[in-house]
Amino acid sequence: MKVEFVRDDGITAEFILRDSNPAFANAWRRAMKSHVPTLAVDYVDFYMNSSYLYDEILAHRIGLVPLKTNVDKFNLQENCVCGGEGCPSCQVSLRLNVEGPKVVYSGDFISDDPETQPVFDNIPIVELYEGQQLMLEAVARLGFGREHAKFQPVSVCTYRILGKVEIGEECTDCGRCIEICPKGVFAEEGEKVVVKNEYECSLCRDCVKVCEENAIKITETDDFVFKVESVGQMEVREIARRALEALKSKAEEMNRLLEEL
Repeated sequence: MKVEFVRDDGITAEFILRDSNPAFANAWRRAMKSHVPTLAVDYVDFYMNSSYLYDEILAHRIGLVPLKTNVDKFNLQENCVCGGEGCPSCQVSLRLNVEGPKVVYSGDFISDDPETQPVFDNIPIVELYEGQQLMLEAVARLGFGREHAKFQPVSVCTYRILGKVEIGEECTDCGRCIEICPKGVFAEEGEKVVVKNEYECSLCRDCVKVCEENAIKITETDDFVFKVESVGQMEVREIARRALEALKSKAEEMNRLLEEL
């Protein structure tokens, strides 16, 4: 197996996993969503809340604010020397103390760790009116997407199978496949119909259905196109790498359990 990146700007990426199978492709996709740790607010201590929203609603909103995550800097609470009680090695505090009239944004939080900041500064939390005040401390920890969606590092993580499109000699160049294909896979060059953009084929096989001469053949390959969009805690390449490490760790654990039987 090998991976070829088609495009990558850090936050969004498209790459091809070659010479693989659907089982591994889906396992990798699920690992990126559920087995890569990120920081998210786990609980909130409210000292003053005179806004029109209950504490629980505000805590839920704050928990969904994505935080920039340096995974190597923190420990999982269950593996930390503090025994899960909470310490600077496994959690980060973000404080907020504002008075109205003002719209409170994610950028108003003050973090104990300069590296751990909200990914976006313009996420609205609540609007405070004259005389209202919000004072709280939000505590973030490492967690996994399998626990809660707020820990997921990706907002989009999909794959599709690459298809191989072939046009046989039976083709009469009627052009019906060009008209019906929603992805622009076919084109007319001169007076012949050719495969122009095989990469975009979605395997819908509408072209096969309209071809009365049965000249078009579409087969599935062992290559898979991934489209991944990071929420912003870390770049896509790091998410993909850590997901592979998680899969490797699980495979090694499975081998160890089998050897003990």
